[in-house]
Amino acid sequence: MSVLFALLVICVLLFVVLPFIGATLMSAVWALLVGLFLGLIARGIAPGHGRIGLLTTALVGVLGGLIGRVIARGVHAGGFGQFLLEVLASAVLVMVARGASSGAKA
Repeated sequence: MSVLFALLVICVLLFVVLPFIGATLMSAVWALLVGLFLGLIARGIAPGHGRIGLLTTALVGVLGGLIGRVIARGVHAGGFGQFLLEVLASAVLVMVARGASSGAKA
């Protein structure tokens, strides 16, 4: 079930979100790499005990990065402010994903 959800998220990102913000395929690959990095940082700082996999971490990081970037552009944050907002959004999403994964096993 989680694999289907991951594929749905990837399809939405590739065919809805990226064209909407004017991104190219190379920026999508770059977003996945940066998303993995953001997800790993978020996993390190976010509280919680639920276990999430590397793919979920990367997807959460990508989604958090996109959300943080949109917020940063809306409030006209600088480069470092944008990075902090991306990490913050990713950390919140990691906590949500951990809660969902630990709740599903209970």
